[in-house]
Amino acid sequence: MTRGLPRTLSRAAAREAGLAPPKLGLKAVTTGQGGAFRSVFSFNAMQVPVADAQAYASQKLFDFLDGKIRIKGGTARLQFAVLTTRAATINDNAALTWSLGSAAASSATLAGTMANVLASTARTLDGAGAALSTASTADVAAALTLDGTATRVDLYLNL
Repeated sequence: MTRGLPRTLSRAAAREAGLAPPKLGLKAVTTGQGGAFRSVFSFNAMQVPVADAQAYASQKLFDFLDGKIRIKGGTARLQFAVLTTRAATINDNAALTWSLGSAAASSATLAGTMANVLASTARTLDGAGAALSTASTADVAAALTLDGTATRVDLYLNL
């Protein structure tokens, strides 16, 4: 890690923008100052278990600090894998829908605040066994303002 002023500014940006919850495989790096920040999320073998009975799941990625949050843009690129025996849990070529939102998934249909940051994106699982599927990419469609003045805004990966 660099030392001196760059490291100090990096740490200050991380404190001012918000926090990522501790989760194996999740890394958040925030840069910027003066109210304008850039957060980059990296997932390295991060597991999000999906229960068969519900067929949906979510993972909290970030907890913004108090105030209005303006999301100006971004791109997400995800790859998925099924770590259990597919025949017992999910079929090959199963449909999968994912999104980024300010609320955790509460149904298999990702809409409203479950998909208000990045729209619901459909894909098919094409990896064999525990192999990664081909990448699924989506962009933030439009700038968005979230009101976190009364209650802090969270960011979720919804499946």
